[in-house]
Amino acid sequence: MKLALKVDVDTYDGMRDGVPNFSALFRELGIKASFYIPFGPDASGRAIFRVFKKKGFLKKMLRTNPVKLYGFKTMLRGTLLPSPMIGASFPDIAKRVEAEGHELGIHGYHHVEWQDHLLEMSGTDIRRHYELAVSSFEKTVGKKSKAFAAPAWLCTGESLAIQDEFGFAYASNSRGRHPFYPSVEGKKFKTLEVPSTLPTLDEVLAWDGVRPETASSRITDAMKNSGLTTHVHSIHTEVEGTALFADFSAWVRSLKAEGVQFVTVKEIADAARGNAPVCEVALKNLPGRAGGVSCQI
Repeated sequence: MKLALKVDVDTYDGMRDGVPNFSALFRELGIKASFYIPFGPDASGRAIFRVFKKKGFLKKMLRTNPVKLYGFKTMLRGTLLPSPMIGASFPDIAKRVEAEGHELGIHGYHHVEWQDHLLEMSGTDIRRHYELAVSSFEKTVGKKSKAFAAPAWLCTGESLAIQDEFGFAYASNSRGRHPFYPSVEGKKFKTLEVPSTLPTLDEVLAWDGVRPETASSRITDAMKNSGLTTHVHSIHTEVEGTALFADFSAWVRSLKAEGVQFVTVKEIADAARGNAPVCEVALKNLPGRAGGVSCQI
């Protein structure tokens, strides 16, 4: 079994605290992972307005204890507290991740704005997100990014067309089963897509009957019962990297003891390039997640 850990940074605190936690654990265990960082502002507090827009958001928040998972300050950023820049505030951390041999890519620019408004954005606004993210990555890291991972697994035909202009080696914008070239309403795009294949920990915690101490085992079951031999699993610096770091560490150690081979998302992309099929992408609702996400059909 091969497993790529796709580390999504969503917040300022997650960048400051979660990334170093993951780096230390991966260094100890000899694991290489793929980190994706947003380079715009942390406006996480605005997520509260999803209560009025996204069905199931309030129920999920009540079940998953967001204050424990994300922290009080994060839940106020962009409303009662300022919105600090995420990736650009910690250039040393970003550079250290890459120096340690991990993959480093872009997780959008303004995470909350993309997640809440992509479906209604104009092409001009979408291009602005890409341009700002790419520019800030280059200024912070000193080189171009070869990978893009959309916030909240959301993409559209227009965002995929604009993404193609930036020449990324691959993207990871969706949920699915294997690498593919995306198509929307019959239009094919050229950037290889490597989807996340497993439910996330915060989704599993929202399932009926799941407790924090049993959540990781449900992800293991999903991995082993999928019929796949290669997986991409999205983890978050604010959840697995801080609030539930001890549980995550124990889970990763157990997988390594069982012989799971840890790879990067780039390695999966490289192995699939040229042989991946064309698959349609469409919005679907997933158990435990409020609002639709882009899925491989």
